[in-house]
Formats: sequence, C-alpha cells, structure tokens
Amino acid sequence: MNELKRQHIAAIPIQSAKGVWQIAVPFAIIALLQQMLFYFFLALCALIVISTVFSWLSWFKFRYRLEAGELYVERGVFVKKKRYIQKKRVQAIHISAGLWQRLFGLVKVSIDTAGGGMEAEAEFVAVTRAEAVRIRAELLKELKEEEHSGQNDGELNEAQGEMETETETKPLTVWHLGTKRLIYAALTSSGIGLVISAVAAVLSQVGQFIPDDIYENTFDYVIGLSLILLLILAVAVLLLSWIISSVLTILTYGNFKVSTYKKEMVIERGLIEKRQLTLAYRRITAVRIIKSIIRQPFGFVSVYVESAGGGTNKEQGSTLLVPLIHERDLPAFLEQTLPEYVFERPIESAPKRAAIRFFLRMLIVPVIATCVASYFFGAIGLIGGMGVAAIAALFAWLQYRDAGAGSNDTFIWLRSRTIGQTLVISPKQKVQSVTKRVSFLQKRSKLAHFEMFVQSSLAGKSFYVPNVSDENADALFRWYSYQSD
Repeated sequence: MNELKRQHIAAIPIQSAKGVWQIAVPFAIIALLQQMLFYFFLALCALIVISTVFSWLSWFKFRYRLEAGELYVERGVFVKKKRYIQKKRVQAIHISAGLWQRLFGLVKVSIDTAGGGMEAEAEFVAVTRAEAVRIRAELLKELKEEEHSGQNDGELNEAQGEMETETETKPLTVWHLGTKRLIYAALTSSGIGLVISAVAAVLSQVGQFIPDDIYENTFDYVIGLSLILLLILAVAVLLLSWIISSVLTILTYGNFKVSTYKKEMVIERGLIEKRQLTLAYRRITAVRIIKSIIRQPFGFVSVYVESAGGGTNKEQGSTLLVPLIHERDLPAFLEQTLPEYVFERPIESAPKRAAIRFFLRMLIVPVIATCVASYFFGAIGLIGGMGVAAIAALFAWLQYRDAGAGSNDTFIWLRSRTIGQTLVISPKQKVQSVTKRVSFLQKRSKLAHFEMFVQSSLAGKSFYVPNVSDENADALFRWYSYQSD
C-alpha cells in the first residue's frame, strides 16, 4: 500500500497569505480612512500569526494517497474527514498556477466529480507540476483490462507511463486564440457592467467615511456643474470601466489554447494566473454557442460546453471552450475539437401567430411604467418611458425572430434569446429529460414551450425555447421518447 503523502510545505505560506490578504485589505482601507493604522498593524500581526498556525495545522492534517486509480484524502484540523474518490466518478481536473503558486514553482489541482456541485471534491493547494500530472494521469486514464491481459506489472507500468507521456507531449491538434482574437474579445467584453457595478458598490461604501463638510461641498460642486460636464464625467467613467474590463479580459484569456487528445481535451489560459482544465469528451453533454448583443453585429460568437463536471462559478457552472471566434471559423474549430457537432442545423422558427406573445411579455411592464412616469413627470417621463418601450419592443422582435428548434437522428438543438442569442446543441443520449408546457392562452394559439435538461456541474441544467408551434414541440417530444435505437 502506498504511503500517505502531504502537499508541498509551501502550502503553509500560500494558504496563510491568501487568508491574510482576503481579510486585511478591506480592513486596511477602513483603518486608513479612520486613521487607526496603529491598531490595524497590531491586528495584522496577530492575524498573520493565527493564519500561519492554522495553515500549518491544515497542511499537517491533509494527507492523500493514489492507489489503483483511487484517491484517498484525509483532512481536518478539529474534525477529521476521510474521503475516497474513485476514478470513474472524476469528471474534470483543473490545474492552475496563481501568483502565490508561481512564486514557489508549484500548481494547484482541483478535482470535480459527478454530483460534486460547484465546489471541487478535492483540492491540492500546492504540489509540483510533476505530481499534478501524475494525479491527472492516474485519475483520467482509461486502460481497458483486456488490452493489458497477460502483461506483467512491469509491462503494465511501462505501458501506462508511455500513455501518460503521450498525453502530455503529443496533442492531436492545438488551437490558439491568438492576439487578434484576444484584443477583439477584450474590446467587446460584457464585463464592463460588472466593473461599473463594483465601482458603484465601492463608492457607496466610501461615502460614509468622508467627513460631512467635504461630502456636502463635493456634492454641491457636482450638482452645480453644467449638463455637458456631467456627460463628460459619465463618459469618462464608462471609458475607464471599459479599459479596466478589457485589461481583465486580456489577463484572464491571454495564452488561451485548446489541445485535443484521443479521449480528452486540455484548455489552458491566463497571463498572471495560469489555468489548465482537462475535460474528457464523454463528459460533455451539450454545446452552447452564444452571440452577445455587442459581438453579434461583428459576427463573433463564444462557445461553452456543459459537462458532468468542469464548470466554474464565474461561468455559471459551464466551461468556456473558446471566448471569441468568428462564425465563419466556427465549423473548422468544431471539426478540430468536437467533430461530431459539425452538421447542418435547420431551425423551425416560431410561427407568426407567436409574435404577439413575445411583444406582450416584453411591453406590458414598460407601457405601465411609461403611463406612471408621464403622469408624475409629464413630457420628460413620457419621452423616457417611450424610449424604454422602444428598446423592449426591439428585443421582443429579436426574441421572436430567434426562437426555434430542430433535431436529427442523434442531436437536438434549441435557439432562443434573452439579451444575447443562445444556440444549445445536445446529443440524444446526453439529454436527461424533456418537457412540453402549454398554458391556456398558448393552447388557443396552438403554441408550446419546450424544455430539455442535461447533466452539468450543477447536477442538472435546463434550456428552453418559448412559443414554438405545437406541432414542432410534439415532434421534439416524440423524438426523445422514440425507442428505436
């Protein structure tokens, strides 16, 4: 039996520094504004000592063993926990190197399993890259017993070693995002909204630490500015947020590449924090092609995959396969990475009688709001409300135009839109269930909602297309329930 191992000892300062950083930064800002730096430094010293001791205990108590394709982990400072992770339950393995890991030449390994949810089933904060490769190869390899029948242990170990070396050094194909696509992705990133929200949240909290006289004078000065200056200030804030969002996108997706192997793909990205995800093809349950409202006019799309493991919180439980690619290059990319998803996908769109339902759903709230605004604010409220209603009407038309679905012998695809357009493609054997829903009003118009569920990192994710024809929904429902295969 293999001996239990510990992580690299650098896990102690890495975990300690991470804990201190998360707690100390917000308190440092408060201490600076409240002029309590002396007390802050005393508290910081105590925090460093406590964090270091706890990190050492966590490192000392964390031990693991790899044996016969099974991972055994025991950990816990106050409550000891033991866990066995079988190879067949492993869905994806993330290998990343943040700033702290890179200082010591180490990496972090996160292991996702079936039913593990959004959190990793096991996580190694600091191991060598060679150890990370060994863990990944041991838990993801699929050597069939019959292929090695008659081999002795030495021959088997040699065959396994050859397979691991081949997986590491000889990808079948490699696709690079490239500098031009990276710049386009940065300039058209939708992260500007998140940056503005973060700036607004910080500013809302900073106000309470500013002396009242300074706050009032500043407020009176801003109010006294002309409309043109206020517009210039707003444009400057938007421009700054756009620049920050673009820089963050470049740092996140720099050096992005997808390497394909016989049974898995490896997705790598990151300039400062380098991330590597190994995803087995058999775990992929659906492909999503996203056309954002900003990128669609330029012909660019993003591609995500749903899988039984491998998703992240930032990507809503999905895995980003490519952050940006032009539609004309998409078939070649899929042919290189997921060739089974390359085929014609005719869409049966929502019928004309469904248009009124899209417009009613989108316009009812703006119309009511316009009436209320015009009552209280007169012409200004009416003009503003009509502008909002016009935008809502535009999105209603886009949603009606994009709604549709289709299928062939082995695949189903649904197309819909909220803000951006989404096309979901899933093979029949990966669909968990389908649902056809018909309301009273839809029944009169012979319309229906169609929804399908696929397995994902969240244990299940659904996609639906609204107000398709009743005939199309029935055909899709029969397609899934038909048992000829």
